[in-house]
Amino acid sequence: MWKTIVSNLPAWPVFIQAAVVFLVPYAISRLFHWIRTTEEE
Repeated sequence: MWKTIVSNLPAWPVFIQAAVVFLVPYAISRLFHWIRTTEEE
């Protein structure tokens, strides 16, 4: 059962790419938001 689930999952590089694709733009937007809030104070 477990081997069937694992074999259907994509490889680790796919997970890493997905994390980079989603987290990098989020981190950049948070960084710009933080810069704007510090400039306003």
